[in-house]
Amino acid sequence: MLVALCFALFLFGVICLVADGAVLFRWSARVQAAAQVAAESGADSVSPRFLYGGRPPIVDVDVQDRRNGLYAFERACIQSGDQSAQIQRAPDDPQVPDGTACDTDGCRVVAVVTRLVTLPIPVPGFPTSVSVRGEFRAAPVVGDVTPAASCTGTTWVPASPPAVP
Repeated sequence: MLVALCFALFLFGVICLVADGAVLFRWSARVQAAAQVAAESGADSVSPRFLYGGRPPIVDVDVQDRRNGLYAFERACIQSGDQSAQIQRAPDDPQVPDGTACDTDGCRVVAVVTRLVTLPIPVPGFPTSVSVRGEFRAAPVVGDVTPAASCTGTTWVPASPPAVP
């Protein structure tokens, strides 16, 4: 009787570990994909000053494009990262304990997506939720014939667009 009880507890523990491992595996892939989408979305915010004048930074960190304390690249990065990781919050809400954090050096965008995952069958004595984190880096692709290889850049749009009457 005691052997059967021990074996049943052992099987229950194995089932817990397999179920929790499967959920963590699924969410780690989703969070990594969300970080990739977030970084690429942030890198899509190319600075108009770079396009028309060739002056770095490439990523749009212009003060006039700031809203609610976030640059244009941060808004795009956070919104797409949160949506991809199924995190329910607005981009200007605090991004802790789970959410998207984005940063740039003017040439590349780094996105870190963190998601708090609740385990389906928590093992007694261990946490019921685990923080899963994904990180990705992306750079905008700009250039007239070939992509710019450095952040120093050159003008690839010949002039400012015509004024709209």
